[in-house]
Parts: sequence; C-alpha cells; structure tokens
Amino acid sequence: MQRNIMISGTGGQGVIAAADFLGEALFKNGYHIVCTRSYGAEARGGSAQSVVIASDQEIYDIQFEKADVMLVLSLPAYRKFASVAGEGGLVIVDSRVVSRLKPGEARRDVEQVAVPAADIAERLGNPIVANMVMLGAFTAKTGLITVDQLRAAVKALMRPQFHEINLKAIEAGAAST
Repeated sequence: MQRNIMISGTGGQGVIAAADFLGEALFKNGYHIVCTRSYGAEARGGSAQSVVIASDQEIYDIQFEKADVMLVLSLPAYRKFASVAGEGGLVIVDSRVVSRLKPGEARRDVEQVAVPAADIAERLGNPIVANMVMLGAFTAKTGLITVDQLRAAVKALMRPQFHEINLKAIEAGAAST
C-alpha cells in the first residue's frame, strides 16, 4: 500500500516542518518514506508544498501525480493544488479556506473535511501551530499513524521549548474531526 500525501499552504505556515514531522512518524511506524518540498523564492507569503510518499514496500518510483490525502492551510494553496487530489481522495482543509471558496470552487469528487485549524491555533495562543492542528486531524482521519507516534516525532525533531504548544495543537486537531 502506498499513500501519496501533499501538505500545502503559504510560506511561513510550517508546511515544510509539518512534512518533516509526518515523515518521521510514518518512518517510525514502519513505512518507507520519500519527502520532497517546494516553495517560492519569497519563502514567507509565497506558495509552499511538501509531498510525503509512504509505502509498506520499498519506493522505487517517486512520481507524484495524484494525492491520496491533502492537507491545505491557505486559500491560494487550495486554488493552486486542489486539482492534485485524486478522485475519491481525502482533502483536509482549514475551515477558513472553505468559507472563502467561491461557489463551485470546492472539489465535489473528494472527501473534503474542514478543520478549524487557524481558529484552534489562535485559541492556543500561536497561529503558527495550525499546521500541527492539521496533522492531528490527519491522524484521526487516516489512521496511518497515531497521535502518540506524531507526538514522538515532535519530541524528536523540535526544540523542547516548543513541545508543549505543538503537542496541544496535535491533540486539539485530532479531537476536531
């Protein structure tokens, strides 16, 4: 089984970091992993996307044509990357993005799950942890990893002073779906 996962947003939203944590958790759960990233030259404010390919077998082909799962943190990212979601795929999108979509703009051939990631992150006191809220929702919706595995990845890759708020964000995201 191979899963193609795309995380997209705007530079500065932690799209690249989210993929690092997700890749680490999937790897520790026994998956073979390939991660790639792309972001505009302006870094903050430009488009950003990361791809995580996870498989229970060795990965020889890293072609990424369609996403089985997408996490979308910004409206420009939705508009730019929504077409990458495979028909019948799962699109986990910040509810603020959903509320700003024009009529007919939302994909109808995918399971789209709105998560109040930005709202939860603000309630926690730091808007930057919306990416972690989305990862928490990912764990609850897909079952590919557990919240505990994601928490372990955060503890392994993140400086200790940032653990508490990020772990709270993961828990809140998992509870939001």
